[in-house]
Amino acid sequence: MEFDLSLALSVVALFVAGLARGFIGFGAGLVIIPVLAVLYGPVEAVLTMTLVDIPATLYLMPTAVRHANWRSVAPLGIASLFTLPLGAWFLTYVEPEDMRRIIAVLVISAGIMIASGWRYSKTPSKLLTVTVGLFSGFLSGASNIGGPPVVVFLMAGRNSAIEVRAGIMAYFSFSVLFRIVIYLAFGMVTLAIFWLAVALVLPYMAGIWIGARAFSGVSEKLFRYTVLGVVLTMGGVALFR
Repeated sequence: MEFDLSLALSVVALFVAGLARGFIGFGAGLVIIPVLAVLYGPVEAVLTMTLVDIPATLYLMPTAVRHANWRSVAPLGIASLFTLPLGAWFLTYVEPEDMRRIIAVLVISAGIMIASGWRYSKTPSKLLTVTVGLFSGFLSGASNIGGPPVVVFLMAGRNSAIEVRAGIMAYFSFSVLFRIVIYLAFGMVTLAIFWLAVALVLPYMAGIWIGARAFSGVSEKLFRYTVLGVVLTMGGVALFR
């Protein structure tokens, strides 16, 4: 059997991405999309990431249900559903390089806000919550990297690390199945993409399992620094690769 270097690199990327997803609740797309985009193309990368995230979402759902602050997360998730189709349409028409630069700038900006330690002085308004959800939904549909706006929003509040992580997981549970429906409606999912996703599910889930167990007992400070490191690193990779 001929060695498939692209598949081997993808397996490594999915495992590393799973570690991030299990530990901090997001970051998988920030790892997977740049790698798969180079190996298979930007559209294929986004669709494959969405497919492999379905079992991951189901696995992490119990944690999200128990610990998420649903009063904050539910409006974010519901609002995101309205702009996901627009983002998916945008993905099929915009030049990949232009989209990559836009996403990179937004991700790095999110990292800078986290690093600043900025917090809300009062409870965020419903308008702000819905706006963040709409913006994140658009990014999710266009690039599968809709996490940073939600991460900044949740971390700027008074939520604990457990609540932030669970809130991110809960938010993604809103979008992943809806994204699949939208991509199928646009005829974007092919048999080749489906089988690639099947081949990559096991290393991804293995990384998530290890990352989730590593999170147990982690300090608030370490959690915030880890989130910051993932956001800034992947924003830089997306900008300069």
